[in-house]
Amino acid sequence: TVNAVAGALKAFFADLPDPLVPYSLHQELLETSKIMDKTERLHELKEIVKKFHPVNYDVFRYIITHLNRVSQQYKTNFMTADNLSICFWPTLMRPDFENREFLSTTKIHQSVIETFIQQCQFFF
Repeated sequence: TVNAVAGALKAFFADLPDPLVPYSLHQELLETSKIMDKTERLHELKEIVKKFHPVNYDVFRYIITHLNRVSQQYKTNFMTADNLSICFWPTLMRPDFENREFLSTTKIHQSVIETFIQQCQFFF
């Protein structure tokens, strides 16, 4: 089933020694997400993605492009970019849920992944 495949994919990313989105770029992504001008924010996010290790970049491009295709079928599957980002951001970014300070930024992390899903043609 679709749920089994999605679960297996999330389990794969959860089992990686390091998250697909490198920890070293999390703060930069959070700061960039605060840029009010949409065009500037998108260009800055694109520059950050270019800093990914080449393998991480290729896998991230593939998964985000796939999630974009899934979101385009939201009338059938009810999975908008917002819903998909809620489901996948913790797996792709693997945050420290033990850190109380982190809990205040969960919506920002989720919105970063949502932006990548919605604007994947721009990024890739």
